[in-house]
Amino acid sequence: MRRSTDGWGWTGARSAWAHGALLCTLAACTTPEPLPPVATHVDDWRDEVLYQVVVDRFENGDPGNDDLDGVGVGGALERHQGGDWAGLESRLDYIQGLGATALWISPIVANVDRTESEDGYHGYWASDFTELNPRFGGPDDLRRLVRAAHDRSMLVVVDVVTNHAGRVFGYDLDRDGAVSEGEVEPPFLDAGYDVPLVWSHRPRLWRDDARWTLEASHFHRRGDGNLGDPHERVFGDFPTGLRDLDTEQAELRDALVETYARWATEFDLDGFRIDAVPHVETDFWATFGREIRARLSREGKDRFLLLGEVFSGDPSVLARYSDDEGALDGAFDFALKFGVVDAVLLDGGAPATARGILEGSGAYRPFGQPGGVGLSPWQARVAIADNHDTWRIRGELDRFESVALALLLVTTVDAIPCIYYGTEQAFRGMGGAGSRERMWESGFRTDGETYQWLHRLLELRASREVLRRGSLTVRYASENDGFSDAPDAGLLAYERALGDERMLIVLNAHALQSSAAVVPSGFAAGTRLVDVLGGGEAEVGAGGAISVALGPRGAAMYEPR
Repeated sequence: MRRSTDGWGWTGARSAWAHGALLCTLAACTTPEPLPPVATHVDDWRDEVLYQVVVDRFENGDPGNDDLDGVGVGGALERHQGGDWAGLESRLDYIQGLGATALWISPIVANVDRTESEDGYHGYWASDFTELNPRFGGPDDLRRLVRAAHDRSMLVVVDVVTNHAGRVFGYDLDRDGAVSEGEVEPPFLDAGYDVPLVWSHRPRLWRDDARWTLEASHFHRRGDGNLGDPHERVFGDFPTGLRDLDTEQAELRDALVETYARWATEFDLDGFRIDAVPHVETDFWATFGREIRARLSREGKDRFLLLGEVFSGDPSVLARYSDDEGALDGAFDFALKFGVVDAVLLDGGAPATARGILEGSGAYRPFGQPGGVGLSPWQARVAIADNHDTWRIRGELDRFESVALALLLVTTVDAIPCIYYGTEQAFRGMGGAGSRERMWESGFRTDGETYQWLHRLLELRASREVLRRGSLTVRYASENDGFSDAPDAGLLAYERALGDERMLIVLNAHALQSSAAVVPSGFAAGTRLVDVLGGGEAEVGAGGAISVALGPRGAAMYEPR
């Protein structure tokens, strides 16, 4: 059960005066609203359902922040569209009505506003880590959003970046004091570029309770890194000219901890989704995680989620960033996304290839981080069907039945599910800005088939503890793919179990034929089962076997009647 903020006092040096003084440095100095004390709002993250929002694309609640410095909104999706925190707050009832319990929102800090081909609408181009992004609102807007979420027993996870700042300088290779095209992304040079920098912004971090302006020496300055090369991925600039921070420096690590701990305590956040994790040296994460948790625990906040983006389908790579003591709590399960959602459910691969992914806990340490969320990295991993960096699943295969199977998988495996905004509205984006559509154009309807299906799945998950906290065992995985005419082609079955409670989920990934098999289970012989999706019934035979037959792209969820 989540703790209420009632009765929690500020600790240590925290005081009403300190809050007011900090807020006066974040925006124009006004008398701020009283802040609630920092609290722990979550008991077990396995009970949560994340809902990812690209703030600029969700809802425009305050048109007054649409036009800043002559850069307006609208037009191509590569440009600002006008969504903000006030708009998101106004739609919390919609998100909660779907069944989500936690928001994952875009980075909150000030950003480089515009480049030649794209705007910093997404939040990943920090220009100043100590200021809020004025396009999303001011401190009171963010505070009201978080408070409104907590009043609904919803959590708030904020996206953060430790690897890089935005395109805040150019390399003045010819020393003429200006930046030409070749000086934005010069080729990677391992020795580094010892040339003057032409600054467009001067990023700052918090350090020793004061703003600290970063100098050239705080960046690697090695030019454009090749993401496929492990060395260049860590030390090079991120493509589009995002400037790589020299996170090997102890003082820079300390400043990143202080800066993000301030944001978490000032706005009572519940977790961080951390961008571009493999682009930072691996030993950074133990230091960052240990110190962030210690800072927040002293303020009264525990079980703060540190969730990493590791864009890899290799379970051993995903697990690497939670191996060290103090490192991340978990990562997004891209192995599930690439190896099961895409390869089996969308592309028709043999379900047998999914077995190792679904039962892959052995790649992860069997216990959680000290002071972390209280779960092993396997239990704390997050399952997705799509997100802002992939094609939408409806863009990949424009059939409701395929989306339905993908969402069923994500919401019923032993992971924390995450829903990307607009998936429930059958958005069809095909990558890049195209997968970051304007949510308000959907009308926030609740009568569409995808919305209704997902709402039903999340209701089932909320009402059955076995779907949230149970172990998972693969009971059947056909060796025959979705192009075969074998009787069991495309069938996948897995069982969730918690004590005496269990549920069997069966999917037919074949797009063209009905498939059938006798599926083992942990149910006792003679148990009468009901399919909570379709209403059909079955009886468990000798040895726990169940005869299952499903139509093309069909599914069933069996529990005792």
